Amino acid sequence: GTPGSAPPAPTAPNVSFREAAAVMVNAEAGLVIVRATSRQHEKIQEFLDQVLANAKRQVLIEATIAEVQLNNQYQQGIDWSVLSTRFPVTFSLSQVSPGNAPGLPSTPGFPNLLTFNPSRVTSGTNISGFLQLLESFGNVRVLSSPKLSVLNNQTALLRVVDNIVYFNVQVSIAAGNLNTNATTAVNTTPVTVPVGFVMNVTPQISDNDTILLNVKPTTTRLVKFVPDPNPIFVPLSGGQPVPQNLVPQLRMREMESLIKVNSGQIAVLGGLIEDSVNDIEDTIPIINSIPFIGSLFSSRNRNNTKTELVVFLRPIVVKDASIDGDFRSFRTMIPGEDFISQPNPGKAGMPELR
Repeated sequence: GTPGSAPPAPTAPNVSFREAAAVMVNAEAGLVIVRATSRQHEKIQEFLDQVLANAKRQVLIEATIAEVQLNNQYQQGIDWSVLSTRFPVTFSLSQVSPGNAPGLPSTPGFPNLLTFNPSRVTSGTNISGFLQLLESFGNVRVLSSPKLSVLNNQTALLRVVDNIVYFNVQVSIAAGNLNTNATTAVNTTPVTVPVGFVMNVTPQISDNDTILLNVKPTTTRLVKFVPDPNPIFVPLSGGQPVPQNLVPQLRMREMESLIKVNSGQIAVLGGLIEDSVNDIEDTIPIINSIPFIGSLFSSRNRNNTKTELVVFLRPIVVKDASIDGDFRSFRTMIPGEDFISQPNPGKAGMPELR
């Protein structure tokens, strides 16, 4: 400036205040609030679109649960390696050893776990054809053949069980006084336990339609009923009779593993062998009730039976979850428009609905 003039006032620097990006989630309302730049919003939108697309993907799981009563020469279980040499059918079987599943890290594995590729099989061979091949190892009985549509990363439950009911008994004793005696209150609660086969299946779909199945099969068998160990059922010192309560004794076998298959492949799970012993007594009526002589006309035999549980799983990635899409094969199971107006054949003589 000119001599003697005041120095110019300092100019304020150009400062811009920019808030950091933030994400707020309201789980109760199902909202995600994002504060970010427009470019960051585009990236977040792409990520959310991918997450929603993966969450909506579905897998159709065709399962067949069969029980094979093993012949005498196969008491150690089904020999899967002989199937390719004993039958004029070409297919691809790959044994998956524990901790060495292809394409996966170290995993527990199954004692017998195979993948079955239907594209490598001659025409007409499917799960039904595979069941016919198992007839050479013993009598095959199909327990269930469900079909489940499962969302990605959700768990499906397969149950083929009989529910056994027993009672949990609780006794409370209220002390008496000089005028009243002690009172006993008995409270019983029914308890249900499943006996049979239960399996949890959780599919996870990759970008190339490879499916990772987390399977957990469990078999439960009823051994016998035993007396309840509750102290209230112990006989008293005075020899007074006490009520009896029986509870089931169960035997459980369980395993868990990961299976990696392509869409349409069939995974075969085996190795769950059950050993049962049956005592059979053959007698002649009337004569067997005669003392000392009846035992001469009777015989007792012990029959040992081994059964192996075999599970077939065929996951299929669903592209179009509609009756006109991938579910069109189930169209024949849907009632038509005249379903209500048709007469019920089980109610002869009843008037038709109009």
